[in-house]
Amino acid sequence: MMEMTTENFAEILQEKKTFVMFVHTPFCATCQLAEKMITVMEQTDPSIAYYRLNASFFPTFMEFNKIHSVPALLLIRDGQVIDQLYAFESVTKLHGVMEDWKQKQSIS
Repeated sequence: MMEMTTENFAEILQEKKTFVMFVHTPFCATCQLAEKMITVMEQTDPSIAYYRLNASFFPTFMEFNKIHSVPALLLIRDGQVIDQLYAFESVTKLHGVMEDWKQKQSIS
């Protein structure tokens, strides 16, 4: 999972047509668990582009997109949030969400 930084944020939003963004904060224990689940998903289907965003560095993005909690998984298309997931219940659920997103939004 590639880290989005203040330096590459705008470039990634402009260059990548569709991708998945994992929004977290460094000291969030639930975020750490969710990230492990996403790592499994990356290994299962490496065709999906996953990016990691530390919410602490992007308050304007968080407010603009009405992202109120972390962890969050966002489907981004053409720089816009298309769908979001806040409840990381299991890898099985994540797999189902990714399959749904792939069918609806042509990610991969």
